[in-house]
Amino acid sequence: SLIYRTPIIMMFITALALLPMALACGAGTGTITAKPTLKFNYSPPTAWTYPLKTTDELRSGQSQTESQAQNRINADIELAVMKAVQSFGYIPSGVSVKNAVTPESISLLKDATTECVVGWGYPEDAVVTRKCSSPVNTAEKGTTVPLYKKNGSMTVTSPIPLFESQWEAIAKKVKATLTSNAGVKFLNDIEVV
Repeated sequence: SLIYRTPIIMMFITALALLPMALACGAGTGTITAKPTLKFNYSPPTAWTYPLKTTDELRSGQSQTESQAQNRINADIELAVMKAVQSFGYIPSGVSVKNAVTPESISLLKDATTECVVGWGYPEDAVVTRKCSSPVNTAEKGTTVPLYKKNGSMTVTSPIPLFESQWEAIAKKVKATLTSNAGVKFLNDIEVV
């Protein structure tokens, strides 16, 4: 009779509705871990730096002190990881981030025509893209200040182990968020190890 078939029909309709979601969340690839390390090379945003001397002028949103810059780094990285985890439907509760990214003591040049003093950097769009390793007048033709890049890493601890491919997808979102929200200039993709 129809009364006995209704629950079966409803279960069938529900199963059909859930099928696309199940197919979209297929098994991942690679090793399974709850504690991946994400490694990357980058040029830091000015907010992740602080001046060599307290008397040096702050430029382009630079942090005033080392602790202020470290707090900014920690907040930016944690927010990026939590947003990335959440964007894939995982609950970020219980997820923790330990980063090995440290602020750099670097004073910023006013413009490209200023003489480049050792230890000073040149910001482009609020990112320290070049750092002086020797005294150079940057206005001289053919003179180039070396590209400034740092190595960074962070270890994410999750209550739920995920496949390496899932962590790689999360790492792409972390990179996108740190690029757009914090102004980090990545020199490569974030590597999951």
